[in-house]
Amino acid sequence: MEPLAAIISLLRPRTVFAKIISGSGTWGVRYARLENVGFGLVLKGQCLLSASGLDPLHLASGDFVLMPPNPGFVMSSGSDAVPVAMESDTAGDAREIRHGVAHGDAEFQLLGGYFWFDPVNKPLLLSLLPSLVHIRNADQAASRLAQTMELLSDEALRERPGRDLIVERLVEVMLVEALRQQLSVVTDDSKSGLLRGLADAKLAKAFRQIHADVARVWTVEELARVAGLSRSTFSERFSQKVGMPPMEYVMKWRMARAKDILQRDDKTLDEVAAAIGYESASAFSTAFRREVGQPPSHFARNAGGRATDHYAA
Repeated sequence: MEPLAAIISLLRPRTVFAKIISGSGTWGVRYARLENVGFGLVLKGQCLLSASGLDPLHLASGDFVLMPPNPGFVMSSGSDAVPVAMESDTAGDAREIRHGVAHGDAEFQLLGGYFWFDPVNKPLLLSLLPSLVHIRNADQAASRLAQTMELLSDEALRERPGRDLIVERLVEVMLVEALRQQLSVVTDDSKSGLLRGLADAKLAKAFRQIHADVARVWTVEELARVAGLSRSTFSERFSQKVGMPPMEYVMKWRMARAKDILQRDDKTLDEVAAAIGYESASAFSTAFRREVGQPPSHFARNAGGRATDHYAA
């Protein structure tokens, strides 16, 4: 599986909350830690977005923003606004949240919301993604994202047969479009992670091979050969851009795949081990316990999985 598709398939986005957020005059709102993934498309006007730990962003009509979980953020009409603390569910079932002057036409409108990722692999996978994605109206992906967001909001705000399935697929499309566009603006100053690695044409070759055949017994030498680099150059470049050494990435990806299989599939530990490149359930169980902190059989039971334990772990 192609790396971006593989990451998103394990994140399993689901259950979307979507509303129109509008404002007039001077207004500002502060949200505490965002445990879910927030997104927004500016429909009208402009605003200032200040996410904790990041530089403030000016969002204009047609701009799209995606925020993985973060310590909190402020959205306002400008730097002179005094933000009011908000809760994510303040509006209840209302389809629009209005800030500032309550009457008249809104000067600012944003289609915003959030969705959940599967908690099993969320910490690892989010560590590989950027802290924030900002796509401007002038960017090539903006019009495609606007179309996806229009379909997404239409489904999320209605109760129609098949709603959940369609919403989940549209969220996946939105994520792919946003991350694909982000790849084109990655620089040496960008956060270490998967996108920075994929933006390097040579490292991208190694990533594609890892994700295409996770069960293969990979070595740094083989991956360096795939990338067309010396062992030392490959290892140094990979560590710098991805934030971890190549074999640590391979190990973490194998464990992520194993956790997903244990949670969802009816497989023996021998089958799980073979699927991710271990010769025996014993070797797999030892590695899993070291990485995850518990035996795979315990993890499967706690996660509600169906994996069968034919090995006393």
